[in-house]
Amino acid sequence: MQPTPPRARLGLLFFAVLVDLVGFGIVLPVLPFYAEGFGADFGQVGLLYAIYSLVQLVMAPLWGRVSDRVGRRPVIILGLLGSAVAYTIFARADSLAVLFLSRIVGGIGGSTIPVAQAYIADVTPPGRRAGGLGLIGAAFGLGFVIGPALGGILSGVSPGSPAAPGYTAAALCLANALAALAWLPESRRRGTPPTSSRFNLGAALAEVARSRQIRLILAGYLCITMGFSTLQPTLSLLASGRFAMGPREAGYLFALLGIVSVIVQGGLVRRLVPRFGERRLLRVSGIPFCLGLALVGVATTAPALLAGLVLIGIGYGGSIPSVLALLSRATDPERQGAVLGLGQSVGSLARVLSPAMAGALLEVRLALPYMVGAALILVAALFAAGLVQPEDTGP
Repeated sequence: MQPTPPRARLGLLFFAVLVDLVGFGIVLPVLPFYAEGFGADFGQVGLLYAIYSLVQLVMAPLWGRVSDRVGRRPVIILGLLGSAVAYTIFARADSLAVLFLSRIVGGIGGSTIPVAQAYIADVTPPGRRAGGLGLIGAAFGLGFVIGPALGGILSGVSPGSPAAPGYTAAALCLANALAALAWLPESRRRGTPPTSSRFNLGAALAEVARSRQIRLILAGYLCITMGFSTLQPTLSLLASGRFAMGPREAGYLFALLGIVSVIVQGGLVRRLVPRFGERRLLRVSGIPFCLGLALVGVATTAPALLAGLVLIGIGYGGSIPSVLALLSRATDPERQGAVLGLGQSVGSLARVLSPAMAGALLEVRLALPYMVGAALILVAALFAAGLVQPEDTGP
């Protein structure tokens, strides 16, 4: 049998990550409606999103270590199967406790993105690795567009029941696992040293202590991710409570947000960074980001709500690539893996804290999570004001 060429391996891996994230996106807009049907208050809805990210925060480094020992392929397949089980539990949920169980299992299965990144590092030379890793970002963007729209449509197949969205997401992940089992080859040879950068907390903290630039970047990244993550548990509930929208319309709202973000990240950022630099783009992106969150919070008409989401998509799409590029450029190359790993942990922590906070704030007032989110973006802009634009050292 001829070995699978690296480009084909990356295509298979991209498809595996994309389908997994489509499954996640299917559940994203409809989960609050089903949770409310089981008697959940807004705070408990927020916890449903937070617990998923908390499990991922714990499991991701463990999966990475396991993949160093047994290989990337079995861990990726096991993660897909775990996600299929989680969505099946979601489809059959008949209580709030079962919904929480589905989120915990889903967090375990969905924690293998770092393993997919390590797979890319295994099969691509260093000079082409950035482009390969960009596939993961593209899969995230497309999954965030396709999944919520599909989830909204499927919610109409079984009104009031999570069966159709849940079983569809489970079937996608199961088919994906079978495809990976049949066609995705192992990327690591036995006896070779790990190509993934194991998270080294000591090295990361030493680099952070040395550099004020890195501290400001990480603080800004925490605020940006928290500000954006206020949307996950609250947007569907706000759309329902203020505009009488159902799961289908909520899915379209998330899809709109994803489309705008993908366009900005995939097209505009690469043209704007050479002209303005990451620091300036980060600061400017905070303006539509902050205004969009505030507008969504006070919107009383559907056009105002849509305009707010477009502004958020523009701001988030410009902010995230800029802050991650600044973090990479501020780090000693020998410690870059450790510091970028710390950056991932900061993002995961934000996705744990923010949904829980947003759900609790929603209990007080529908607009409050968005006002706090806008304030977090303002704080991030203050951190960005203290940054130094790195000098270009080459083409």
